[in-house]
Amino acid sequence: MKTPLALLLLSAGVFSASSASAATEETLAKTFPVTPGGTLVVEVGFGSIEIVADPARPGVSADVWRKITREDAAAEESFLKENPVEFVQDGNTVTIRTRAKTALSGSWFSGWRNRNEARYTVHVPPQFNTTLKTSGGSIAVTGLTGTVKANTSGGGLAFTALHGPLDGHTSGGGIKAVDCEGDVRLDTSGGGLHVSGGSGTLDGGTSGGSVTVKNFHGPVTVETSGGGITLEDLRATARGHTSGGSIHASFLATPPGKVDLSTSGGGVTVTLPATAAFNLDAETSGGGVTCDLPLTVRGKLQRSRSVGTVNGGGPELFLRTSGGSIHVRQR
Repeated sequence: MKTPLALLLLSAGVFSASSASAATEETLAKTFPVTPGGTLVVEVGFGSIEIVADPARPGVSADVWRKITREDAAAEESFLKENPVEFVQDGNTVTIRTRAKTALSGSWFSGWRNRNEARYTVHVPPQFNTTLKTSGGSIAVTGLTGTVKANTSGGGLAFTALHGPLDGHTSGGGIKAVDCEGDVRLDTSGGGLHVSGGSGTLDGGTSGGSVTVKNFHGPVTVETSGGGITLEDLRATARGHTSGGSIHASFLATPPGKVDLSTSGGGVTVTLPATAAFNLDAETSGGGVTCDLPLTVRGKLQRSRSVGTVNGGGPELFLRTSGGSIHVRQR
């Protein structure tokens, strides 16, 4: 059992350890005067990042907590000193960074004697830009108006009520975006993608989960290699492809442009209002094609393919599947 350490006060923060926790903790708090429209950069080797727009706080206010577990307190304290958190302000740009001087092995967990944990919580003015990167944790951003770039190699992403370009990538978790407006680009290699509300343009992809988009106002392009696609109450064009699931899409009105939906591993169901006018081109290798709306067929009527016009024609509804049936239904 380790001997409890007395509190060690440093200008950078406070270290503490105890025999009960068998770990050394560090807490840091910094505040920087800035004006709206500035930029926050957070680049850390491990830990979660949370950014919150807070009109009640002037400037950028950062709170950092790190907890290091090693074989003894001396090793824990040494790690924190050799891998410090740096705070730098250059004009209206604030940077929070860790520069590793020792190996970050076990950035999350490598046995109970070798564990790194951290939380970076930063409050910023509502009008602010952010560039965020962590190699071992989740990222969450709420309420900002500005450009948001977020990248993590080991956690999920959550975005709420953002206004402006959004670019989010994770190699190891799901992504959730709620009421985000702007050019939205989301990509994950290891989880699902869920978008609800918002407007602008959406470009999303995942290699390891399902995709759900609800009530998004604007063109939608999504792709997944490992799950189904659900698109609900859309008002614009849509393109979706999956290699491993079914596709369900519903539209509140006639799409203003082409809808292109395809899957290699399930069926396709599209629901539209009775008054929707479009050109249908639907084909399947693994089932049949049905259309509840009045379809004027062009060419030969076939069970596995339907080509024709609905309500006089309009934008193209292009549907393909190799592993199921296709249904065009009325709302």
